[in-house]
Amino acid sequence: MPEPRHWNLILYDVSDPKTLRRVHKALTAWGKPVQYSVFRVRGTGREIARLRFELTGLLSKDDRLTVVRLCDGCASRVSSSGSPLAPFEMETPVCRIA
Repeated sequence: MPEPRHWNLILYDVSDPKTLRRVHKALTAWGKPVQYSVFRVRGTGREIARLRFELTGLLSKDDRLTVVRLCDGCASRVSSSGSPLAPFEMETPVCRIA
């Protein structure tokens, strides 16, 4: 039985502009932006751990990274105002583990 995939919200606060661009670029490869410093990524626990490891290598000790796992019920109740950047639809993940 394959490992289940869950939605995760990845939130970050980075002070250095160069690092900010690197983190944003890395997250764009894994998921879709909800807001500028908030991404949504659907992945297994192993994939999210790999992403967290990759991002932690880019961040300094003063930067912040938060990963929030959403159950399917919670993800279906997400709401926002304004035009959505990326709706929470069940799609295949953007990244692949080699």
